[in-house]
Amino acid sequence: RRVGLALVLLVLAVFAALLAADLRSWRAAVARGDAVFAERPAAADWHASTVLPADPARSLLALDRPLALRRAERRFVAVVAEGNGFDNGFSESAQRGALEQTLTNLARSSGARAASDADNLLGILAFLDSRQHGPSGPAPVERSQADFEAAVQADPSNADAKYNLELLLRELLAKGVRPGANNGNGG
Repeated sequence: RRVGLALVLLVLAVFAALLAADLRSWRAAVARGDAVFAERPAAADWHASTVLPADPARSLLALDRPLALRRAERRFVAVVAEGNGFDNGFSESAQRGALEQTLTNLARSSGARAASDADNLLGILAFLDSRQHGPSGPAPVERSQADFEAAVQADPSNADAKYNLELLLRELLAKGVRPGANNGNGG
């Protein structure tokens, strides 16, 4: 009996040590990925070398949504930087649609901070759409305003979303456009 109990305790101790190593590995991987993202977003990667099968450390830390948001932010930077590209926007449009779907899903299913960040990025994309020139014409700026407002509502401490909303509203006022369903040019 004592040998069996000692064996169980030894297995638990080994598991705890391996889990601790995996937790440290994820902590370092996220910090390293965030540092790389700040310098070179396209090169950022958030992968950890873990020992335990099925990666219980990732589940324990609840990293799925935060990592999905980080990867969406990396794609956001790439999509915005790419512009129309060599095929007059076809590949950019496909990547952009996938990014918008990911951000929409994150905005609807994540915690307040992640949802706010996702809505803020959606607002930026919508604002960029309202600035397009060419045959497609500009998209309405109300979508951008609604996304920024949703971001602020989801997390009132999100200074980036507040700044973007204020900047948008100031630009609308400067151009004499009334926000709302019945837009018109002012005097």
